[in-house]
Amino acid sequence: MTTRARFVSGVAAGTAALTFPAIVRAQNLKTLTAGFVPSTLFAPLFVAADRGYLREAGFNINLNPVVAGQDSMALVSQGQLDIAAAGLSAAFFNAVNRGLEVKFVASTGYQPRRGHPTALMIRQDLYDAGQHDASGLRGKQIGWIGGAGATSQYYVAVILRKFNLTLKDVTGVNIANTDQEVALTRKAVDAMFTSSPFTDIFQEKKLARIIGTVPPGIAGTGIFFGPSLLRNPDSARAVMTALRRAATDIAGSGYSSPDNLASYSKYTKQSIDLIKSADRYDFKPDLRIDQGTLQDMQTVFIDQGILTYKPPINEVRLVARF
Repeated sequence: MTTRARFVSGVAAGTAALTFPAIVRAQNLKTLTAGFVPSTLFAPLFVAADRGYLREAGFNINLNPVVAGQDSMALVSQGQLDIAAAGLSAAFFNAVNRGLEVKFVASTGYQPRRGHPTALMIRQDLYDAGQHDASGLRGKQIGWIGGAGATSQYYVAVILRKFNLTLKDVTGVNIANTDQEVALTRKAVDAMFTSSPFTDIFQEKKLARIIGTVPPGIAGTGIFFGPSLLRNPDSARAVMTALRRAATDIAGSGYSSPDNLASYSKYTKQSIDLIKSADRYDFKPDLRIDQGTLQDMQTVFIDQGILTYKPPINEVRLVARF
C-alpha cells in the first residue's frame, strides 16, 4: 500500500471512529411527543428543541400544535402526548380529579411588569361611547380562545372581580385567534380577551381598545407531563433541565437573540418583526410554578360551577417537581 493510500485509509478509519458514537447516540435517543399552543408563552419549549438542549439530554422531540390547551389534556393524561405546553384549565383539574396521570411541572409566560401581551379589549364603538373599563360588561358577550374553564376565562374573571362582577354576569364565546378580527368587525361580540400581537393589531385597525389587563407577576400557563415521564423521574429531570436551560437563555435580553426569535416565529407562525414589536412575557429561569394562580383558578372555577367537585384538589395531586 502506498503512503498516500495508507493516509487516506487512516483518515477514513478515523472519521468512522468519530462518527460511530454519534450514530449510536442518535439511535439511543428517546422519542418524546409534545403538544403546544402556538404562542410565545411557550418559548422555553421551542428554544430547548431548536437549540438541541433536549437532544443533548437524550431525547428526540416531536412538536405538534394544538388549538387550545384543554384539547391536549386528554391526550397527555392518556399517554398519547408525553408533554403538553398549554394553559391551566378545568380540563386539567378534572383529569386529576378522575385519577388520570397528568401533572403540572412548570409555569411559563408570566404576565410582565411592563406591557400588556394579554388584555381585555372592548369594541371601538363602545369605547367611543364612553365605556373605558370593565364595569359596564354585565350582560355583554365576551370572546376568548378556549371553551368553559380555559385560562382565558380565568383571566377574564380576575379582571371582572375588580368591579364586583363574575363570569356569571357575562356570556363567553369561544373564538379562535384567527377568527377574532372578523368577530369584532361584524360586532358579533362586545369585548374580546386576546393576546399579543392581536392586542396591537386590533388597536391599530381601530377595532377595539384595551380596558382591562391581567395583574403582573402571575402565570396561568405552563408545561404538563404525562405517564411516560411521570413514571421515569430520571427522564423527567433531564427534560426539565433542558427546559430550564432554555428559559435561562430567554429570561433576559437573550429573548430577542436572532436564533430565539427564529424559533418563536417557526412555531407560532408569526413574523419575526411582529414578535419583536409586540409586548413580551416574562420567564423565570427556574420555571417555578405559580402556586397562587394554580389554586386561585381552581377556586374561581368551583365558585362559578365550572368545576363540580369540592373541596379544591390538594397541590400534591396537581404538581410534580423535578
